[in-house]
Amino acid sequence: MQNLYPRIRRVLLKNFIPEFYWPKSVDLDGVTVPVRGMPLNFGTKFWLKNGEYEQDERVLLAKVLKPGMKVLEMGGSIGVLAQIVCQKVGSNGQVMSIEASERLVEISSTMWSPVGHLKRVIGFAFPVENGDTIYVSEFQTEGSELDGRGTWELRDSGGGNAWGLRTIRSEFDFDPDVLIVDIEGGETILDVVDPNFSESIQSIIMEFHPHIYGIKGKESLENKIVKSGFQVHSRAGQCTLFVRV
Repeated sequence: MQNLYPRIRRVLLKNFIPEFYWPKSVDLDGVTVPVRGMPLNFGTKFWLKNGEYEQDERVLLAKVLKPGMKVLEMGGSIGVLAQIVCQKVGSNGQVMSIEASERLVEISSTMWSPVGHLKRVIGFAFPVENGDTIYVSEFQTEGSELDGRGTWELRDSGGGNAWGLRTIRSEFDFDPDVLIVDIEGGETILDVVDPNFSESIQSIIMEFHPHIYGIKGKESLENKIVKSGFQVHSRAGQCTLFVRV
């Protein structure tokens, strides 16, 4: 019953707000984002229309992105941020975006044409060097269409089904300069697994979810990253930018 009202509300808004209400597209940080006619719910279109979509991440990314950088995004959603990153790093840069929800990847493919220096991948990814033992047993997509939360556990060596940074490096030959993380609470992996970030990673932008684990939990997770050779550079909303010391 708790989740019934939000679902009914989303259906009503989607069906009773005429599509012509939405702009054909909006400009976010120099990228044209299609809105009208896209398979997105009211809330997502509203955020896009008002320029609020991923606003905190965009503010922090503007502080670190440079042409030619390699950027890894964990939690790619509908691909807006990846497109902005592609535009910022240019054709000499490389971007890899990983998203666990097949539905969101499908929407992303509808919204965007292929970009030569962007690789989109479906799967589970965690911000630790060794993710071989992380097994995601359930992936819930209730709530907003942009939400998707995995239930994970640690298994014996080799028993996982998720990517860590080492596996991404070996399978895709991708070692990023910048790491973007928005995995809806999956960042709590840092409480039990040493991140051991490679030296190539110079900046990390992570969205925290204190509604799941509290303010103290957020502080603990930030400290894990700081102890891994980074310092807090700045914050925007629930997002924190870390730079290597």
